[in-house]
Amino acid sequence: MAYQRLRDNLTRKKLDEVCQSDSLLRRCLTAIDLTSLGVGVVVGSGLYVVTGELVRDVAGPATVISFLLASVSAFLCALFYAEFGCRIPKAGSAYTYTYVALGEIWAFVVGWNVILEYIITGASVARACSEYIDTMFHGEIYHLFMNGIATWNYPAIGPFPDLLAFGLVVAVVILVCLGTRLSANVQKVVTAGNFLVILFMIVYGLFFANFENWTNEFAPYGTRGVLRGAASAFYAFAGFDVVTTAAEEVINPQTNIPLSLILTMTISTMAYFGVVITLTLMLPYYQLDAFAPLAQAFAQQTFPAAKYIIAVGGICATLSALVCVVFSPSRIIYSMSADGLLFRWFSHVNDKTHAPVRATITVGCLTALMAMIFGIDQLVELLSIGTLLAYTMVAISVLVSRYQPGVQSVYENSASETRARTGKWLLNLCSKSDEPEHDSTLQISQTAAYQPITDEEKPLNGNDDNFKREANERTAFCVKLSVFLLVAGSVCLAVVLTYSFERISEGEWWAIFLICLFSGTIVVSLVAIQLQPRNSATFPFMVPGVPYIPAITIFINAVLLVNLNWMTYVRFGVWMILGEMFYLCSDLIVFQYLYCCSFYHDHRLYDSFT
Repeated sequence: MAYQRLRDNLTRKKLDEVCQSDSLLRRCLTAIDLTSLGVGVVVGSGLYVVTGELVRDVAGPATVISFLLASVSAFLCALFYAEFGCRIPKAGSAYTYTYVALGEIWAFVVGWNVILEYIITGASVARACSEYIDTMFHGEIYHLFMNGIATWNYPAIGPFPDLLAFGLVVAVVILVCLGTRLSANVQKVVTAGNFLVILFMIVYGLFFANFENWTNEFAPYGTRGVLRGAASAFYAFAGFDVVTTAAEEVINPQTNIPLSLILTMTISTMAYFGVVITLTLMLPYYQLDAFAPLAQAFAQQTFPAAKYIIAVGGICATLSALVCVVFSPSRIIYSMSADGLLFRWFSHVNDKTHAPVRATITVGCLTALMAMIFGIDQLVELLSIGTLLAYTMVAISVLVSRYQPGVQSVYENSASETRARTGKWLLNLCSKSDEPEHDSTLQISQTAAYQPITDEEKPLNGNDDNFKREANERTAFCVKLSVFLLVAGSVCLAVVLTYSFERISEGEWWAIFLICLFSGTIVVSLVAIQLQPRNSATFPFMVPGVPYIPAITIFINAVLLVNLNWMTYVRFGVWMILGEMFYLCSDLIVFQYLYCCSFYHDHRLYDSFT
């Protein structure tokens, strides 16, 4: 009996009614707080390091185009998070959205991997912040660690225990445990410091601009270099999902989450563009330092103090990112444990601070230990696959949800004229044009309660041809099958384009046949999806161009996934085996306990778990 229940749980979905339930977390974050969180993690330490590596070794001054392509791809991914964020304002982000749309097993895969990604990112960011602080003290801190504590000579770990990185993580964990409001305020301060330094670099650096650096060799590595740079630059924009991870603590999530995601991507893109343009105009790309490009570029312009100004900016950027990457996984663990996929001990919320302290401390301990033991190089090798997997799953979830029956619409009520205008702008931007007949403007509640409408209250579209057929289980199954073929075709096409591009240019018949086969599979899948009836649900923000924009996003992510190092997949497989063992064992333990409760007729305890 327990095994049959376990099998059913692998495919069960979280109901909308569960997502609408009250939360133990406190709603206290505004749109400015969310934007600060998003920008803080996106415009992190990568701005001070990744830009130099891309300009010097990958794309040259054409890195500007690489960042443009990467920002478009990341913006498309952010749209899917925006739709689910205003529809399901609960903690967990991609994990929760996948649970609602695709089922428990896929949700666990996404949540388990995103937790690992955040922990590793937090450790690498703490290491980077430690290096910036050590630079301010002329290397004396690391010298003390190596000579006064220990030096290791093992290739799999760092050369010495970085107690400074360990202490930084512990301090951030304490900050996050003290409450969301306090950590959001600190986040805004360090993010403001980071952007003051960025603004200084852009304004001051443009005085030394030399446009010959662009006209001589704008794309020295060719088109392939630009595309490689776009693939690397995509990861610089990763992390915006922290906005939706905090959805359960947001005031007016139906408006603030989409607005914050749009602002996050816009501000981050402008920051990266400004820095890359300034950097490539100040010096020829081949003269840039791969590890400290900004400090070196300003030092060559008779400004030696730039080293310290940029170090301060790096410290602010890494601290800002560290707050985000400690905050986010604790909310995912809280959400997973509340759903029973992890031990429920982690779902405890402190009565005073309204924060999941146990989950935060657990994440902090793992992050601090990894930051102390491993170097940045070892940590970065473990990144990327979980982020891409989560982004792809959310895109698939949006696509499937549009054709599922029984999806409830969401609208809001409020007397706030400003919020109503913002909500209406979002609705007109990417939603259906119809609104409830009894309310001519989109209204937003002061408490941001999730308010579904009943079948009788569902708005009708003016074009009744779109709703001649209602979505049902049969049409939903056809869509799921078509989405499976779409994903399979996209992955296969990405593999062929990546590893057989030269064969295609040489006119090899088998390569051209595979291109036509997989491209045809994608086209047929899209046509099959388009022919199925959609549900009539509407939300304050909806992704336009379904199913085509989700299909484009899935294909782009497939190309990026295919281009990952093979060792990344080995590590991914090991981590997933551990996760599935943990999931199955914990699930069986729970069911055995429930079975004993039912056997002894302890119905009160049994009902509380079921």
